[in-house]
Amino acid sequence: MDLEHGDIKKPTGNAIIYWNIKGENPLVKQAKIIASNFVISPLQFNDETLMVNFPPILIENHDKLIEIVVAQNVDLIQGGEIFIPKEITDFNKFYRKQIDKYNDIIQEYLLAFKEQGKQKHTSNRNLPQLINEAGELMVNVRKLVKARGKRTLIDVKIEKLKEIEENLNSEMRGLDLGRILRYIEKPDREVDELVDLYTRKFFAIFLEDYEKADFLKQEIKKIENSISG
Repeated sequence: MDLEHGDIKKPTGNAIIYWNIKGENPLVKQAKIIASNFVISPLQFNDETLMVNFPPILIENHDKLIEIVVAQNVDLIQGGEIFIPKEITDFNKFYRKQIDKYNDIIQEYLLAFKEQGKQKHTSNRNLPQLINEAGELMVNVRKLVKARGKRTLIDVKIEKLKEIEENLNSEMRGLDLGRILRYIEKPDREVDELVDLYTRKFFAIFLEDYEKADFLKQEIKKIENSISG
């Protein structure tokens, strides 16, 4: 996706998508553009992104649209052309039926916004914070697994753990978070102990307490062998 105004690598979360109007429907009068504004909240509810999509507005021409976009510093997405038949009498009802046609565009923008948020979030955390967050996420996953929680919530948290794994791997060797992720969804009670042992091992490696890290590694191996066996 290319933005007509703005940078897709640094989306603002406040965007306007517009279409050039085709057809001669009296409802649009002299307007040449139909535009809709959508805003992505930086807050989340149950790990889901919140977004508001405002009703469409008719704009007289492209120059007027650019004037608004520049003044408000919002991103601008070109949606293409939209044909409005003469027989259409309820413009808002007609527009709602067109939403599916541009959902993919909005989803692509939404993903770019979320990806930017991930990069900002991870880049501002140091190694102990990443280890601590990984530990908390693993505990949360275990609670959801034992309570047979929603699959979508488990998947979201595991995806976050995979993102942390990438960051840990780039910071220091030996922080094998990917290994515990192979066991994290197993029903075995011993996995809860594994989560604690791995978290403690990561901190021991970070503190360069290799004797303790080696002891924890042996304890981990015993449990993993019992689970695998």
